[in-house]
Amino acid sequence: MRLLHVPSGLLLVLCLLAAPLRAEDRALILIGGEAPGFLSGRDSAAPEDFADPLRAAGFTIVTPDSRAPGALRRAAGRVEAALAAGEVARLVIVAAGPFAHSDHDSWLLGDGADRPGRAGVPAVGLSLGMLGELAAQARGRAVVLVAPGPAPDAAGPGLDAGLGPFRRAEGVTYATGPAPALARVLRDHLLDRGTALTAAARAAPDSVAFSGFLSDEVGLMGRAAVAPSPAAVEQGFWRAVQALDTVAAYEVYLDDYPEGPHAEDARERIDRLKAAPERRAAQEEQALELSREARREVQRNLSLLGFDPRGIDGIFGPGTRSALTAWQRANGFAETGYLTGNQLLRLRDQARARAEELEEEARQRRQQEERQDRAYWREIGRGSDEAGLRAYLERYPDGQFADLARQRLAEIEDSKLSEAERAERDAWQAAREMDTIAGYRDFVDAYPDSTFAEAARSRLDELRRKARDSEAARRARAEEDRFVNNRIARLLVEKRLEQLRFDPGTVDGAFDAEARRAIRRYQRSRGLPVTGYVSQDTMVRLMAGR
Repeated sequence: MRLLHVPSGLLLVLCLLAAPLRAEDRALILIGGEAPGFLSGRDSAAPEDFADPLRAAGFTIVTPDSRAPGALRRAAGRVEAALAAGEVARLVIVAAGPFAHSDHDSWLLGDGADRPGRAGVPAVGLSLGMLGELAAQARGRAVVLVAPGPAPDAAGPGLDAGLGPFRRAEGVTYATGPAPALARVLRDHLLDRGTALTAAARAAPDSVAFSGFLSDEVGLMGRAAVAPSPAAVEQGFWRAVQALDTVAAYEVYLDDYPEGPHAEDARERIDRLKAAPERRAAQEEQALELSREARREVQRNLSLLGFDPRGIDGIFGPGTRSALTAWQRANGFAETGYLTGNQLLRLRDQARARAEELEEEARQRRQQEERQDRAYWREIGRGSDEAGLRAYLERYPDGQFADLARQRLAEIEDSKLSEAERAERDAWQAAREMDTIAGYRDFVDAYPDSTFAEAARSRLDELRRKARDSEAARRARAEEDRFVNNRIARLLVEKRLEQLRFDPGTVDGAFDAEARRAIRRYQRSRGLPVTGYVSQDTMVRLMAGR
């Protein structure tokens, strides 16, 4: 990592921490020059290498519809308009491709720029100085990534080929280097919410040079993580003890903080707990000597019966106590929040009966769905034409005939491929290899009546749906990480899916495509939200299923 001039100041840090209301994060990705020459070299990266991590971090991606100079300017103009309207919180600009430079500035050249001179270069390229001025409008929340591609063979009067000096705007962070290295720095460091700008610069490889605004306190994504103070640690410990609210928890606090700011409160609470009416109930539950797994079973049974314990971790915290109290109220027991032996048996019997009801409902629902699946397959002529096959897969992506439908579609496309004209065939092959919204949109625009147009539009709709569903998928993945966060738990899920005949493939805890499809089929058969990720409700139903 090479570190260049670093302006600093409290004003820039405050600007970086104060995001405007109702603004969103934007990323402008500009790839200049001829695509094959830049994207296929050794030191190269595809636009998706930058766009994918930015999109996962919540950025809206702005890209030109081609590499022509006019398209590059229009894309920059869209970002400039959003900045002027106050709609941009953070801004990342990626400028990659061939450059030409004068003594004072450098220009990213668009496709078709042929030996530009200083007078004509504004018409065929974008000034890095101008892009920096755009970034400066984000008020200290902007990063410009400059990735020089292969330089043009020569430049016109007043210019030299390649990247040279350029004006750096105040309050903007710059990183210059090979495209693959910049993509890794962006993904692994700049988009990390706990990493300061100077820490990202220090972690970068030697081939990447940072310059402009750098700070030890903030990063692109906000304030950097700092170690908590001893007072904050004590306060967090106290809050955790209050959440558990047991004699043992308060005693542990007093062991560590006998003279702490909450020591007197802890002693008073211990006295109250020992003298409280629920003391006898707590002792009776303690006499049951419930193991960690037995406590998880109690939490699963409560959840199955509609009493949310706010977690299935084998720890009876406030959430579990509240759920137990509600269940006791519903069944006419004393509302202590602690279990007796008789209540434990009643809870198990009720949960077992409810699980059988749910399984029967699921069996009937699955039979109904399979009948509807087969009926629709017959309705479309058992996949005798392309339109019918695509309609079937849209309605039943994991259906009984899904694999057969995909196989037939592949055969249809292969047949079309052999009959298509060479230019159309090459364009379709390129669009399939890119497999992006922009790629399929460009193909449909160029060949609206192509034999592949219907397949392109279908895949375009699918990618757009996936983009819209990305936020929901991230939430589902995060929930799965809470409840299935190790290989043993994943193996257990796959084993249960195999026992219930949902065919998750190899039971290895890997959660591959077959396992994800089995999870979706199980969720659909049980009337659960179909995400392909294991939610709390999915885990509860799987463990209680027959």
